[in-house]
Amino acid sequence: MGRIDRKTLEEQLPAILREQFNKDGLPRDHLPSWNYITANTRFSAEGLNIKCQKFYDQTLHEHLREQGFGALANDDWPTEDEETIASLNYYKKSLKENRGFEKTTINGVESAINKAYEAINEEDLDIELLDIGSYDLDSERVENIQNAKSIINYMDEQLADGTMNNYPHYISLYYDVIKNNWPVNINPIENALDEYDWSRSQSDPEPLTKAQLRDLWNTLDALDECPVEGYELNQWRLWMKMLIVFIVSVGPRSNEIEKIDVKDQLHFGDDPHVHFEERKNLNKGQGREKVPMMIGSKFLESYIDYIEIVGGNDKLIPSSESASGSRTQQTLNNWLQRLCKKAGVRLENGDFPTIQNVRQLWQTHYKKAVHENWEQVEIVAAEAGTKNSKVVERNYLDDQVVRKHIRELGRKYFDDLLDIDEVPQLVQNKLDQNEYIGRQSRFADYADDI
Repeated sequence: MGRIDRKTLEEQLPAILREQFNKDGLPRDHLPSWNYITANTRFSAEGLNIKCQKFYDQTLHEHLREQGFGALANDDWPTEDEETIASLNYYKKSLKENRGFEKTTINGVESAINKAYEAINEEDLDIELLDIGSYDLDSERVENIQNAKSIINYMDEQLADGTMNNYPHYISLYYDVIKNNWPVNINPIENALDEYDWSRSQSDPEPLTKAQLRDLWNTLDALDECPVEGYELNQWRLWMKMLIVFIVSVGPRSNEIEKIDVKDQLHFGDDPHVHFEERKNLNKGQGREKVPMMIGSKFLESYIDYIEIVGGNDKLIPSSESASGSRTQQTLNNWLQRLCKKAGVRLENGDFPTIQNVRQLWQTHYKKAVHENWEQVEIVAAEAGTKNSKVVERNYLDDQVVRKHIRELGRKYFDDLLDIDEVPQLVQNKLDQNEYIGRQSRFADYADDI
């Protein structure tokens, strides 16, 4: 591997990639994945990314966009509608000349338009961006906003929160800019965005996306050998599935996963929840002592039965070598990153996700359910004539009711995250075997009485 310097990044790498694109039949402005770069150049994407951050304070992909990768060439917009193309060219020109947008931002705008048309094609909407900016009838106005929501929902599923803060804004800005030259009388994106909130602290970890979560799950199912040496595939797959379901269901921190006692702290029945004895920031109102299980309660319950049958130590991911009896945070993060590498799942900066990034996905969805619950409590407060919603929650709603309500609201946000089988096969095999042995024992007891 050669030494990576500015000349490598600005001249050699673009030349190598475009030569390889030509061989593979890819357009010159294609934005290659990290895996493609590592496989088809003499450099590792990780090494290139480190140097980009050192020389330019950019990620590898940000640098490549400045070199013309991932950008639309010659105004080649993803539509054949001439009037829409004219409006998009006007939009792009206006951003450059009137707003002074830099090339990297323009590239982001073009990517957002590309993603919007990807949504239009994948969702079979049969519309043009320009057309949903105008209406005559109220029914057409509603239809335009619903189409905008479909585009936003598709983006939300495909993109990280950081990108979602920009892409809908770029498309919304399109309608604001072109309305003086085209008969635009509605900004459908702005109207649709009233239902969404992607605000996130800059210090928060980047959340895994829904699409990335499904990629991990599907990769687990498709594995034909264990990516971690020394482990049997079916057992390791079960542990990883339990880890993923547990994080997405209740959003534990890494240290809480290591400490959890599944038989003592996981509760099922009509009110499935996890009882955390101690939680960071609990007294500051940033966490609940009893957290409702948002998905996979049957999945997790069957695992508890499995642990009892196999004589486990009541840890989610047990270990006979560690002092806690559980796999350490470092081990679990290493395993998760091995899986991410197999699935080709990376964060925006090219890093592999950790438990924190999966937890952030849970937190994003959980906040939506909590926020909706709070809004409904405020409505009850207004109807009851009480001073504020806190009075209603304190006087009329017990903790179990709140958990149940949040879990029911959460189904709208969590149900489509994973396609979870009720019982993993390895667990089912043990449960069936145990039931068979139990039946044999009962028959033997009966036979002795004959």
